[in-house]
Amino acid sequence: MVRSRRGFIIAAAVATAAVATSLLVYGGIRRTSNEHASFAPELLSALPSGAPTIIYLDLAAIRASSFYQHRPDKGPIAIPNRDYAEFMRTTGFDFEKDLDRVVVASWPTASTAAQQKNVVIAEGRFDRAKIRSYAEEKGKIEQQQGREVLLFPSTPAGNWGSITFLDPHRIAIVAGPSIAPLYAGNPDRSAADPARERAARLDGAAAFMITQVPPIPDKPGAASQNPASAQLLSLARSVHWVTLAARPEGDNLRVSLEGECDTASSAVQLKSTLDVLRMFGRAGLESPKASQSMNAASVAQLENLLSGIEITQSAERVRILLELTPDVFKLSEKNKPQ
Repeated sequence: MVRSRRGFIIAAAVATAAVATSLLVYGGIRRTSNEHASFAPELLSALPSGAPTIIYLDLAAIRASSFYQHRPDKGPIAIPNRDYAEFMRTTGFDFEKDLDRVVVASWPTASTAAQQKNVVIAEGRFDRAKIRSYAEEKGKIEQQQGREVLLFPSTPAGNWGSITFLDPHRIAIVAGPSIAPLYAGNPDRSAADPARERAARLDGAAAFMITQVPPIPDKPGAASQNPASAQLLSLARSVHWVTLAARPEGDNLRVSLEGECDTASSAVQLKSTLDVLRMFGRAGLESPKASQSMNAASVAQLENLLSGIEITQSAERVRILLELTPDVFKLSEKNKPQ
């Protein structure tokens, strides 16, 4: 196999886990006394400060939840990545079983050509000797910041990914050939960290993502767009932060999405728009076209989902709250081609 195509193996596994799980579980939850209490605050302390995007996944809590156990497909997640398959065979690491918790700090790049700044802290069961041996064969080992750093070639060619063990059950993964970003962030550690301040309100969530919304640029011809499109664009620009998180509760999954606007009046307009969109969605489910493309049971379940959505507004914040039941898994099953 060509050397430049050997990916950043563990980072790829973590990213795959994050993407696969986030499709299922993102929303925004407040403090609670939950039996699967989150370790997020302690794990977040290992990240550099100042990141505009933070992601947290408690995979152990998700795997143990009744909601997850109700999924129809209980087989292993197939990953079309030969590098990861080779890594798993060599080291015995399987993210579905051995990865318990992950936090990610991400910074946007100044250009598409620049490598994105990402720092991942992963907690679980790792065979350090086998991973080190794999690094000696596929990459190289250096001493940085007083730590042993395992370097793996990453795509595109010429890029590297860095891994260092923080303790026997925790590793740091950094995009690039240096772990310096792990110790970077705000020069003043006591300075305000907006993403972490929001994360502090999410203790008890099994998964969350907090991100600062980048400015939306003007597009050619935007001035001539219709009033409805202009209003939607204005509302989108008013949202400065988005928080998504989720928490298993019994057999269900409690999910929410929260947007923070620049002003309370923008939040009121956003809530009204979301109410209208939900109304249109329910009307669409009642149309003959919906009954032709979906069976009656699926239409009924989607109607229940829309009816169960709670949209609230408080000051500059708008929240969409929904409790998913295991019946949601049946939607895709019922509409598979026979």
